[in-house]
Amino acid sequence: MAQIIKADMDEMVFEDRERNYGAYYLRKKYPNHLTIGTIIVSIISILVLFGPIIAQRLHLFEKEEKAKTMAVTINMEDLPPPPPVDEEQPPPPPPPDQPPPEVAQVAFQIPEPTPEEELEDPEQTITEMEKLEEAPSIGLEDKEGADEGFFTGEVGDGDIPEVIVDNEPEIDAFVFAEEEPKPVNLDDIKKLVGYPQIARDAGIQGTVVVRVLVDKKGNYGKHRIISQAHPVLAKAVEEHLAKLKFTPAIQGGKPIQFWVNIPFNFKLLE
Repeated sequence: MAQIIKADMDEMVFEDRERNYGAYYLRKKYPNHLTIGTIIVSIISILVLFGPIIAQRLHLFEKEEKAKTMAVTINMEDLPPPPPVDEEQPPPPPPPDQPPPEVAQVAFQIPEPTPEEELEDPEQTITEMEKLEEAPSIGLEDKEGADEGFFTGEVGDGDIPEVIVDNEPEIDAFVFAEEEPKPVNLDDIKKLVGYPQIARDAGIQGTVVVRVLVDKKGNYGKHRIISQAHPVLAKAVEEHLAKLKFTPAIQGGKPIQFWVNIPFNFKLLE
């Protein structure tokens, strides 16, 4: 009866079975393995939960130790006396007003006929013209001084009005205009050009495009042939281009020079 009570479940299960293949051994060691695993998991959990707090405490402790080590006690008695405070010095007096320097000048005398016997200084001569041209200033008597007081051609920092030069625009340059030139007598010019008989007889037809420079008054300035169907047609157009009239181009409310293209079409009727 006593033997039956002390027998555990493993003994009962493996009573009639083979115990040498490992199952019996594993079941017998299971409680020990479970205990060891629980201890390991507990230790890891404690480190994960309380590790940052412990590390922070250790870090603060190190900072306090460093602060204590770097602390230096200074007695006020050991410090040198402060430097004396200099009193504010009064500003220097302004320089006394000085008269402007004398400007060198050459006397300009008008020659007058005087009898020789009435001359007080026979050696007095009239200043030569070359000296007058080189003199910085001209007065009634000779003076020595600085060569100043005359315009040297240099200007100061003031605003200088800009000089606008109305240059002719490049033929291919883009120029913005509020109003571009418009031909006024283009129909009359086309009638004058007509259709050259030699081109008509040869069956030549096509378009001649002319680029014309229109001046501020709307007159013809000059031209360039941009494209041509045949030199005969281009020559007929060029003979009458100077008679073209336009409305002037307007930019900023003012007339300007402007290039404009004018086509001349030549087409034979069947």
